[in-house]
Amino acid sequence: MNELRYKIKYNLVPTMTVVFMAINIIVFVVESFFFGDSESYFTAMKFGAYYYPKFEDGQWYRLFTSCFVHFGFEHLFSNMLGLFAMGMYVEKYFGKLKFTIFYILSGLGGSLMILFFDLNARGPQDYVLGAGASGSIFGLVGIFIVFALSEETKDEFPLPRVLFGIILMFIPSFMDKRISLKAHAGGFIVGLILGMIFMYIERIKREKRRRY
Repeated sequence: MNELRYKIKYNLVPTMTVVFMAINIIVFVVESFFFGDSESYFTAMKFGAYYYPKFEDGQWYRLFTSCFVHFGFEHLFSNMLGLFAMGMYVEKYFGKLKFTIFYILSGLGGSLMILFFDLNARGPQDYVLGAGASGSIFGLVGIFIVFALSEETKDEFPLPRVLFGIILMFIPSFMDKRISLKAHAGGFIVGLILGMIFMYIERIKREKRRRY
């Protein structure tokens, strides 16, 4: 049994995956049942959605809080499905702390990518209202690329299968203008970089164990 399969079978329940799912769902329930329509601009802004003029006013926290706000049940469901399907593998392989770092920094990476384009926008008409866990989810996608290219894990995640899954996930970004390709790309890049860094750390740990 290889290391990835062993960790997936015998490691504990992916606690942080469940915690982040719970946070997103709780925020959505409060949005929907206590503050009205979850797809409303005003509701999203109350709960910390990203919007450049607010960021410019000093509300930097929106880069983070926007990662837990969703526009409608379909938006929430698709993100939570992706989080559950991929998060459990990533958390069981890298552990709770590294998974938490992955999730938060990938989400911020998505927000910062939107911010970068807003800073270079032609005018207010180009600003977007950003919300959702998509940056974090696509950060996990980036880690799956690392899984597919690493000797230790590539048998469990063949590259063609991973690439096919990524294409399917990116297609809606091009077809639906409401979906932020920028957030997806930002999260993906951060997840890919962090995945390579942490996989390298895991490799060093394995080599040390073999020596001793």
